[in-house]
Amino acid sequence: MSQTSHHEATPRRPSPASPYDAQAALVHLLDRLRASSGATRVAVWVHEATTELVVPFRQASCATGEPLPRHPALRTPALLADSPFLSAVVTGRTPVVARADGRRAADRRLAEVGIRSAHGEPLILGDEVVGVLTVEPAAAAAPHLLRQVTPKLAAALAEAWTRRSQQRRLDQAAVLLGLIESAGQSQSMDHLLGSACRQLAELGEVERACIFLVEDGRLVPRMAAYADGRRDMATWEQFRTAPVGLPLAETVLRTGRPTTADRDSELVSGWWVDSFRIASALAVPLGRSPELAGVLTLDSTEVRPFSEDVRRLAAAAGAHLGGVIEQARTSQARAASLATARVVRQLLVDGSGVTGAAEAAEVVARAVQRLAGTDRSAAYLVDGAGRIGEVRHVDWPDSHKRVVQTQLIGRPASDVPLWRVTAEQKTAVFVEDAAAGDLIDPRLVQALEVSSYISVPLMSGDRLLGLVVTGSVGARRTWTAAVRDAVRQVTLEGALVVENAELRAAEQRRLAQLATEAHHDPLTGLANRRRFIEQVEATVYGDAHGRSALLMIDLDRFKEINDSFGHSVGDDLLCLVGPRLQRALGPGDLLARMGGDEFAVLLPDADADRAREVADGLGAALRDAFVLDGMPLHVDASVGIALCPDHGRDRSLLLARADTAMYAAKRGRHGYEVWAPDGTPATRDRLETLEQLRSALDGEQLDNHYQPKVDLRTGAVVGLEALVRWNHPDRGLLYPNVFLPLAEQAGLMRRLALRVLERSLRDLRSWRAHGHDLSVAVNLSVSNLQDVALPEQVAMLLDSFSVPAEALILEITEDVLMADAARSQQVMSGLRRLGVRLSVDDYGTGYSSLSYLRALPVDELKLDRSFVTNLTTDARAAAIVRSTLQLSRDLGMSMVVEGVEDAASLAALREWGCDIAQGYHISRPMPAGRVLDWLETRPLPAAVRPTH
Repeated sequence: MSQTSHHEATPRRPSPASPYDAQAALVHLLDRLRASSGATRVAVWVHEATTELVVPFRQASCATGEPLPRHPALRTPALLADSPFLSAVVTGRTPVVARADGRRAADRRLAEVGIRSAHGEPLILGDEVVGVLTVEPAAAAAPHLLRQVTPKLAAALAEAWTRRSQQRRLDQAAVLLGLIESAGQSQSMDHLLGSACRQLAELGEVERACIFLVEDGRLVPRMAAYADGRRDMATWEQFRTAPVGLPLAETVLRTGRPTTADRDSELVSGWWVDSFRIASALAVPLGRSPELAGVLTLDSTEVRPFSEDVRRLAAAAGAHLGGVIEQARTSQARAASLATARVVRQLLVDGSGVTGAAEAAEVVARAVQRLAGTDRSAAYLVDGAGRIGEVRHVDWPDSHKRVVQTQLIGRPASDVPLWRVTAEQKTAVFVEDAAAGDLIDPRLVQALEVSSYISVPLMSGDRLLGLVVTGSVGARRTWTAAVRDAVRQVTLEGALVVENAELRAAEQRRLAQLATEAHHDPLTGLANRRRFIEQVEATVYGDAHGRSALLMIDLDRFKEINDSFGHSVGDDLLCLVGPRLQRALGPGDLLARMGGDEFAVLLPDADADRAREVADGLGAALRDAFVLDGMPLHVDASVGIALCPDHGRDRSLLLARADTAMYAAKRGRHGYEVWAPDGTPATRDRLETLEQLRSALDGEQLDNHYQPKVDLRTGAVVGLEALVRWNHPDRGLLYPNVFLPLAEQAGLMRRLALRVLERSLRDLRSWRAHGHDLSVAVNLSVSNLQDVALPEQVAMLLDSFSVPAEALILEITEDVLMADAARSQQVMSGLRRLGVRLSVDDYGTGYSSLSYLRALPVDELKLDRSFVTNLTTDARAAAIVRSTLQLSRDLGMSMVVEGVEDAASLAALREWGCDIAQGYHISRPMPAGRVLDWLETRPLPAAVRPTH
């Protein structure tokens, strides 16, 4: 039984439902005709009189046997003049029979498309030829069948084509509406053009839509995308940097009229055909003459004429896009003008605070970089001998700085072609393709990875002091005329900035001695430490019966901001903190910056109530976020209060006690604290110990001792815990409880922890190199777990010592977790992603163990030693150990029991199936140098299995 297959050229969207489906009727008639006549294929072609096109519309063919030929010419519209067979039917309004072995033009055409014979029948409706019916082979065209069916086919074809045309117009209207909507939502000119090209290309009949904009008097190609969404960078770069213009687009720009061309036309050159397979193209103007914004082109990879629908849509889209582009350009010009004004204003503001040509050059470099949108800049200053002397880098990697240092510093500037050109023209130089240019040595361009750059003369009045060069890496950059003009304007303003900076430098040299005696902090403008101490002495010693208060202020989390965002952001923050604190003080109060992030306040004639009131006000003043470069930053403060004469009438003593109270406030997170005796060693002893600890961190007095951990199932040593010790030169070996609280209060725990971690990993590498597959455990404190940079630092150390992450265990106590759960979880998650194992130390001594075990990513519980001391004599202690062991198993964790000091306890733990133990019964902590000897002289363990 034969089967019938149907093929249609378009539309891509179905027509709306209708009581009479013309297309279905047409298909039905074709099926009946093919079946009745026995033809292999019958097809109808639409005759579009306005464009003299014949368009393939519907066909019915027999799907059995060998596949029928489908030459491209049978799938695409054709000009009537290019199809002798169909032209003869339409123009003669009579049937035509053609055979491939004939000599007529119609016969030859059939041979070209692979058809042996065909019968063509005009489809006439009224007095108009609306289409052509073709029957293959010609012998199947029975006259009596054709007389019956052709009137019905003509009517159905006309109706179906009308409905198709209506749908196409609706589709085109939707495209135009889409262009209007996308124009309002576009984030940039590129986004606008890309959206327009995609919508036009996806409508059908073309494979690509492109836009050529008029910029600086020439057409600049901008290709958005292919219809299938492909836009690889190589093709885009080839298109954007075309070596020749597209004559078709240039012709439309010149004439202002839509134009079409095929690949054999002079309007589509060989390069465009070879590179992008353009076979047929339609170009329309963007906007209206004589002020055209550019040219829109639609092209196909097959030779084809463009239907009236496509021409109409292209013309409407071109007119609309022209207006939108002009509006966008006007907005861009306005925005560029405002951007230039902002950059110039910032240049003048930044320049007003710099001294000397080098600092001013860096300000100019930053301003030019902001305008040009480049990646990095450098200011090259030429000394009096004409050699390249100082270089100021902006956003440069260290590796490239070294290239400049070795290849340019000390070199005569006249050896560089870029310098010679700039010295002669004294204007900005724009190089969009650095590799192809000859103003900078190509080897230097390659070493610095520069793709495009701008060179600006660094002027001071009429003197050329050097060059500011700002460049891009990666893809090459182009700069519009507006950007070029803006850069030239900044160059002129920069000359004033440099000249003024040189004048200030001369003035500062003259006043250098006076500046060293100044009583103000150079960064914040507040009173400095010297002035504050002088004022405290005058207040405390000046009136034997007077009252006063000293407040020491230390910013919380300031170190994190410095580490995360850089010292420049930290300095900007300090400058904003001062005015905030000042607003909380009265007219006679003195605010000073003591150094770093520490401030101090002197309140003359103040009692404890006034001091507390001011401390509250200082905390409230810092509550709102500080905004730096659009980024909100929060800082709090810890305030310590000392009262005169309640806490003494000695300047040094009051300062020390205010400092002690401040650390107490920081430790307790109370905001402020009034000094009170607490039974601790004298403040002077504490401060002396703290200073000695700072020196110990810089020297070799801190060392690691290690206590082994044993696997109770096998008896093998599986790891060691690192315990820091202080080899004090006068007091001997000090244990952590003596100095760790001081380190935490003074903000030294980060340095100390990294020191312990570095030595632990170095020692672990040595032990593993001797064949011992061990792990090492290191304790973390509150401040360590609040340090968001810790995971990155741990990763660097693991990589430096080539130690696997799973060989490192970081121990955290429950009170550390409770300090700031959110931040702790963030840091712990970062460590877990590295593969580092996490352990809860001193488990069972906190208050929120179970909730934290559920929420936090820990691998190990380390039971506190207090539960092991009476393990064999206290039934309750034994029950806690066994229940904790079961809990760790249920949670998928291992359990370490510390404080094992006798054989009975060890045997009981092994009997219950505990995992790992450590304690004096196994080994006391030992220096790193003794670990290998201990491991190698220890008897080989016998495997022991639990009996539970």
